[in-house]
Amino acid sequence: MKELVSIIIPSYKDVKLLPRTLDKLLENSYPFKEVLVVIDEPTSESLQTLGKYNGKIDLIVNEKRMGKVRAYEKALERARGEYLIFLDDDVEVVDKDFIEEIVRKLKEADIVDIKKEIKKKSILSRLVYYDYIAMNFANYLFHRWLNRCIGINGAAFAIRKKALEKIGGFNHTVSEDLDLGVRAYVHELKFVFLNELKVLNEAPSSWRSWFRQRKRWAIGAALWIKQYFRTLVSILKNNLRLSLFTIFMLFPNLLVFVISLFLEENIFYKLALLLLFYLSSYLPVLLPLFTLVSYSLAFLPIKAMTVATIGFVFYSLIYYYAARKLGHKFNILEFMLYYFIYSPIWMFIFLAGLFRVLVLKKTGVEDWII
Repeated sequence: MKELVSIIIPSYKDVKLLPRTLDKLLENSYPFKEVLVVIDEPTSESLQTLGKYNGKIDLIVNEKRMGKVRAYEKALERARGEYLIFLDDDVEVVDKDFIEEIVRKLKEADIVDIKKEIKKKSILSRLVYYDYIAMNFANYLFHRWLNRCIGINGAAFAIRKKALEKIGGFNHTVSEDLDLGVRAYVHELKFVFLNELKVLNEAPSSWRSWFRQRKRWAIGAALWIKQYFRTLVSILKNNLRLSLFTIFMLFPNLLVFVISLFLEENIFYKLALLLLFYLSSYLPVLLPLFTLVSYSLAFLPIKAMTVATIGFVFYSLIYYYAARKLGHKFNILEFMLYYFIYSPIWMFIFLAGLFRVLVLKKTGVEDWII
């Protein structure tokens, strides 16, 4: 007998992108499935849209905003499946055998991360695209080398219900997917990165919304590092090459930046660079300026400029290989913008998030319910 699959989708207010995924899931030929949608503060248009699926999905409506983890918990109270698939409401399922392939992988693993690909609609989305190449490739390597993970992208993943219960379910934290991943590692859950399937993700619609997202990610990651510091240090020590490669893959300018700090002897430049971490988290409008200033400070030495050029060539080859391996596209001009402009801005936001949480003890996230 085939296993029952529960597909859980949390949503908030607007569901413009959700019907496409619901249609795809309901059309899927896998017979033993249930779809649970939990929506916080729905608009009347959202309720009208979801009403068309009456009898086809299990709809849970929260009049107030409860947050993503609470939505998961409410859905899990009703979910009957042994296999659980979690999807964000802005992902698009495109593969015909989406459920069948996940079920096949869950027969041999406890937790499955699904490849994500950003839809290329704008300059911003074309740059975010390379972030997702890095995230996908990092989990691909953890799957190939360790069969374990330390963090997943919560936009689309699957897990056995018993495995989720074993690690204690979801914790109420900013980055519940990172939190889940590291606890899966500690409990030695078998991890698989599913490259045969993909879901399409929407990039933030504007630079302002992108900044809000990345600020949340940075604070969430900082809280994650603070809570699991000893565990993460142990993972780093036991898997040094893989861990360092992953860090520098996710933040390609970090290596150049660290080297430039050591190359530059003037303490003023070093302090100015560190100050930019803090300021960049408060003044998003000036982030491009901060990036240019950081380059003028970090790349004053000829050696640092040489390192930056060599770094670009090196990372171009790495990202090209990762893209080919995972079935993504690679464009050298897009990657040049990603490497020299986009990535440093994201790095500053991330480091500023660490500073806010670890030094200033500020953990609040605007417009986000934990």
